[in-house]
Amino acid sequence: MDNMTVKLESFSGPLDLLYHLIEKNEIDIYDIPIAELTDQYIEFINLEENKNMDGMSEFIVMAATLIEIKSRMLLPKPETEEQEEDPREELVQRLIEYKKYKSVVDLLKLKSEEAAQMLFREPDIIIPELMKKEEATIAESLKGVTIEGLYKAFRDVMIRKERKTDKIRSGFNSVRHDSFTVDEKILALRDTLKVSPKIKFYDMFSSDSTREEILVTFLALLELIRRNSIEVEQDDVFSDITISVKENANFDIINDSNNSNNTEEAATEDTENTEGGEAYENE
Repeated sequence: MDNMTVKLESFSGPLDLLYHLIEKNEIDIYDIPIAELTDQYIEFINLEENKNMDGMSEFIVMAATLIEIKSRMLLPKPETEEQEEDPREELVQRLIEYKKYKSVVDLLKLKSEEAAQMLFREPDIIIPELMKKEEATIAESLKGVTIEGLYKAFRDVMIRKERKTDKIRSGFNSVRHDSFTVDEKILALRDTLKVSPKIKFYDMFSSDSTREEILVTFLALLELIRRNSIEVEQDDVFSDITISVKENANFDIINDSNNSNNTEEAATEDTENTEGGEAYENE
């Protein structure tokens, strides 16, 4: 190493230099030849170009530690039954701990380099703008009531329907009810609001409405709220929820072909939930 140019600044500390020498010489970290390692370490320090004592102080302290360990290893061992502690043990533990931290740092550095090669695009402005617009539209359609409040009212209708159903006779039903679609119920609500510009929420459901029809009617109501075509209002917590049509209301059909196939299944599932809610309520 006589012709080698050494810069201690390239090492993060004395342990980094020691670990470099161990890896370079392929030394077993659990069985360090302390005499050889000490000589190489001191030689590195002596070859330092800029002997700045402020920067070299930690390296000199480690050199003194290595010399102490080397001298203890050279001393004759006393003949005792108790096994004497290996002078290298503390240094070995520090090097093992340093190796763990270095592995983590190297991994993070690799991940950082990989991330630096990736380009990320900001989300399109139109998407959050549309989301804000839809939220604003729903808020404009609700006066004194929330979507959660509407859902609670819908659940009340389903529970009332369940209570009125003769569960014994209904088990023998052989006639399948007609299926309903959201499109049909949107048009039905349009016709109702043409006759009565303001109706009560519970008046949307007739006494002979099936569970499926109640569910589809409620879905049609939510669709019209989303379109900002109707206004849902409640003066206070215990007052009736009223529905009125807005100017330039959009009652166009949505051609949801899956609605007629899925509403009966959804109605059955929601009825099971209302039965659970009713049982809880009775308890």
